[in-house]
Amino acid sequence: MNTILLASSAISNGVGIFKPLYWLFGICMNFLLDVLGNQYFLAIIIFTVVTRILLLPFNVRQQKTMARTTRLQPKIQKIQKKYPDPRDRDKLNQEMQDLYAREGHNPMQMGCGTMVFQMVFLMGIIGIIYYPLQYVLGISDFNDNSQAIYDVILPLYQNIVGDPDAKITYFQLNILEHFDAYKEALVTNFPKMFTEARCAEISAYREGMNLFGLDMTAVPHWKDGIIVIIPILCLVTSLGSSLVSTLIQKKNNPAASQQMGSMMMMMLMMPFFSFYISFKVTAAVGFYWIISNLVAILQQIYIAKQYPPRKTQAKLMIENTIERRSREENIKKIK
Repeated sequence: MNTILLASSAISNGVGIFKPLYWLFGICMNFLLDVLGNQYFLAIIIFTVVTRILLLPFNVRQQKTMARTTRLQPKIQKIQKKYPDPRDRDKLNQEMQDLYAREGHNPMQMGCGTMVFQMVFLMGIIGIIYYPLQYVLGISDFNDNSQAIYDVILPLYQNIVGDPDAKITYFQLNILEHFDAYKEALVTNFPKMFTEARCAEISAYREGMNLFGLDMTAVPHWKDGIIVIIPILCLVTSLGSSLVSTLIQKKNNPAASQQMGSMMMMMLMMPFFSFYISFKVTAAVGFYWIISNLVAILQQIYIAKQYPPRKTQAKLMIENTIERRSREENIKKIK
């Protein structure tokens, strides 16, 4: 969230800790654009699909952890009934820890790796979307000249919008959006940076960020017509992802259906929050979220079919039995 807000400041070039990630993702994006003939949106889709594939082992592990937790529920409930008195909280916690240790189960591992990976990837995506001149097109000295460039184009921007007090937000995207109006001034003031070949690259990149006539460098607004389809699709696909996740959890763990009310409320909050944020960021970010949500839905359905809880639980019981017998055999040999 802080990265998204920072990106809107006048001459921001990203968060320092994520700049190596911007650089790496920028190289990958540049390669994809070359291979795909400057098809910007295909490149974003491939980025998203590859990331979800990389996330698949984490999600499968999460599914197995949830299955293990479900299998242990009777034992957990038995321990909880054994110590109903709050004064026996220490004994309860100790027996719970002993149970988890015997079963080789760590409930704290559920989903953390996946969430961290997703957040890191999102930061990298935001970097190449907001700072393409520096990280995708490789204008390495752009950062050192950011303030000077800003000072040159600001009067031109104020003239475009008809507001002498206007300030530029999303600096590098603003250059892409109004490059034709800025080009002459940039070439005149920074001839070594904005060469003829570089200007051609920027124009081509700018052209690639148009999807069916929608300018993806722009921030959606209700007054801007059809571009509001991006936030709307963000909301719809996010709700779809939450709904699929809820239905799968309810089917796989009927015992947890009593808690579905509070869970559903939390799951609905995130789609509407992303809907709100999609009006604060460029349409390109919203497009990434749409694709990410669609891929997430397919991935959830795949995992639910390939790793159903009952089958996973049965497999875990067999593995635990084999492990326990092996441990007992080793103890006998030692004696």
